[in-house]
Amino acid sequence: MEVQFFMTKLTRSERLAAALAVEMGDSINNVAKELGISKSVVSRSVHLYREQGEAGFHTAGKASYTTAQKLVVLEAMHSQGLSYEEARVKFGILGCATIWDWEHRYMENGMEGLKPKKKGRRPRVPKPKAPLTPYEQLLAENEYLRAENEYLKKLNALVAERETREKHDGVSE
Repeated sequence: MEVQFFMTKLTRSERLAAALAVEMGDSINNVAKELGISKSVVSRSVHLYREQGEAGFHTAGKASYTTAQKLVVLEAMHSQGLSYEEARVKFGILGCATIWDWEHRYMENGMEGLKPKKKGRRPRVPKPKAPLTPYEQLLAENEYLRAENEYLKKLNALVAERETREKHDGVSE
């Protein structure tokens, strides 16, 4: 028995090439062996190509869907009996897991589950400071007044020094 290892990531162009090879008459098994990929990947690629053509392989990276779009997909799945894969292909959604996630969130939380989640870190909210007691307020005010007093003393010393320098400079001229 021969053991085969398959590539897990394929580019869009590789999946399109696989679908086109099958459309040209080659079998899914042969294409899978030639490209070193699984038959299920080839089969899904063919299904996508038949449903949407080449445009199905040119979707952008991460897509965002509105709550209404998600609901339309889920309702179509249930009313038409579509599988996750069929719904993915029909609506051009990037992965089956996305639809599965929507369905489970909808079953657990209803419409709220389909609303977009906030992304990123929550803003840091500083802890509110406890109000100071009257004694602590007096201590803080006392500290402030001492610092102000020191500042004014240094300022007066600088002004006096400048005045004496100006007197000496004016006398020597």
